[in-house]
Amino acid sequence: MKRNLLIVLTALALVATVQAQATSQGWVGIWHADVGGLPTSTLTLANDTGALGGTVVLDMVSDEGGTPHVTESEAHLLVNPAVAGDTLTFQVKMRRRDREGWTASFEVKRTSPDKATIHCVNCGAGAPVLQLVKDH
Repeated sequence: MKRNLLIVLTALALVATVQAQATSQGWVGIWHADVGGLPTSTLTLANDTGALGGTVVLDMVSDEGGTPHVTESEAHLLVNPAVAGDTLTFQVKMRRRDREGWTASFEVKRTSPDKATIHCVNCGAGAPVLQLVKDH
């Protein structure tokens, strides 16, 4: 009886792992956002370890001086990435002058197989929703 229970639990764990990998597989790749031809973020996702993980590079854009330009780029490791249907959520630990040591929460919503939107849900009312496009 104990052996049968162990076999069933092992099979269920294997099915759950395969389903999680299949769900995350469509997200794997490099996703880019830009505004007016300037990069604003790059989301890189992989599941090499069996779990979805990756990085995000956030580019700071300024229009000071009349011409928009990238002033700074910040690379971050994704914390707690999770997929639920067509939505990916994750956090990044931020170090900004005005908000030292805070955690930003992001939501990425798939709009088609190769397009999604990304939005920082706790960055304030002015946080933009940007279009992401997946590389082929």
